Amino acid sequence: MGLAHFAETSPSDILKVKVIGSGLIGTSIGLALKQAGCSLEMIDLDQKAQQLANKLVNGSVLNSVDLIVIAVDIASNKTLIVKALNENSESIVIDVASVKSNLLQEVSELSDNAQNFVASHPMAGREVGGGHSARSDLFKSRAWIGIQSQLTSTKAKQTLEFLVNSCGATLYWHSAQSHDEIVAKISHLPQLISSAFGAVINDSNEADLNLAGQGLRDLLRLAGSDAALWSQLLIANSAPVLENLQAVIAKLQGIEKTIVDSNHEALKQFILAGNNGLRKIPGKHGLVQRDYAFLSIVINDEAGQLAKIFNDCAKANVNIEDLSIEHSPGQLTGLITLAVSDKDDSKLYEHLSSCGWDVFQVKSR
Repeated sequence: MGLAHFAETSPSDILKVKVIGSGLIGTSIGLALKQAGCSLEMIDLDQKAQQLANKLVNGSVLNSVDLIVIAVDIASNKTLIVKALNENSESIVIDVASVKSNLLQEVSELSDNAQNFVASHPMAGREVGGGHSARSDLFKSRAWIGIQSQLTSTKAKQTLEFLVNSCGATLYWHSAQSHDEIVAKISHLPQLISSAFGAVINDSNEADLNLAGQGLRDLLRLAGSDAALWSQLLIANSAPVLENLQAVIAKLQGIEKTIVDSNHEALKQFILAGNNGLRKIPGKHGLVQRDYAFLSIVINDEAGQLAKIFNDCAKANVNIEDLSIEHSPGQLTGLITLAVSDKDDSKLYEHLSSCGWDVFQVKSR
């Protein structure tokens, strides 16, 4: 259940890796393993996707491999795991699918080499898929869940530790049931909420949406996800997804009554509960979230403006913790808001002002 201790597994032990599935996750894993010194072969039913992935990782045909990573959709996952185990008795097989219910039991019933399999799930992704969106640092500083099982060999566990370490992630061990319950709340439910609100927005007047700010875009970011992929995931993990969905529906029904009754105090408590939930989410590098100061800067909508701001921030030796950009409807200006530590707030404000920027201090948002 806790943080894994990495074994002394290195590229000298894991030299050859085959990745089956050349989408965002598979190709990103391939790029990270390439940097770790592994030889790669990328496989995909889509020949164009396979060619692109092999080009990116300098892949080639490998006759025998130390590790096979299965990075495919839920519908194909189990079949390809079993096939890989049965055809490669000496290879370790690792999957990266986001639903684990009954997977280990089913694999053990279909293969005599189930000890070479370890289920896993990297908690990373993007709203855009495909190998062309892959990044070698996609998993950096992200959590990666390994599924505990007495069937899994020590070698398989150590190989997963090497894979996770090579990708720059942190490994946590959970049971399959615990994993599915966790991802239903922190991954699958946010997707549902974003898609639901996107469907509401779809019925809106397009002219009205010209007024949309960054908050709406943040809420709808996940609404751009792959429909075919997510329909599979949500149905495969239906029990915990429905439990969390019902909890949200109950909250919304309660707040509906609160608004109808004009109950200001209850509405305030609802918003404060949301504030407290946000604070529970870890900040950068897994640390407790920090309260930042914010500097808003008016910029012209022209090439090079962002580069100039970042260059001036670097001259002030100030680290930018986060940023957002908003465009004014019908105007040739925009607003960039920088999040900085409290100690750097006044320093950067004075420096950017002296550089000629229109800067405004905002202590909190």
